[in-house]
Amino acid sequence: MDLSQARNRIEEIDRQMAALFEERMECAKSIAEYKKVNNLPVFDAVREKQLLNKNSEYIHDEVLKDHYKEFLTSVMDISKNYQRHVIDRSTQ
Repeated sequence: MDLSQARNRIEEIDRQMAALFEERMECAKSIAEYKKVNNLPVFDAVREKQLLNKNSEYIHDEVLKDHYKEFLTSVMDISKNYQRHVIDRSTQ
């Protein structure tokens, strides 16, 4: 694959990731609404650790596992911030 092909493929992947990001945030919104109604905290350390360990097993390249965990941690941080936003917005 040459540079142009690699860049085009990354753009295609980014489009797919954008759609999946929106879908994930829609789920995070539902979770935030559930947590608000049930008076649950946004952050659940045990759940996050479980997700990191389980989902990193999908990565076959050992060199990439730590990078994927970092990526997933960032996504979960964004999700928690969005959940807080949803909860705060619903209390106004």
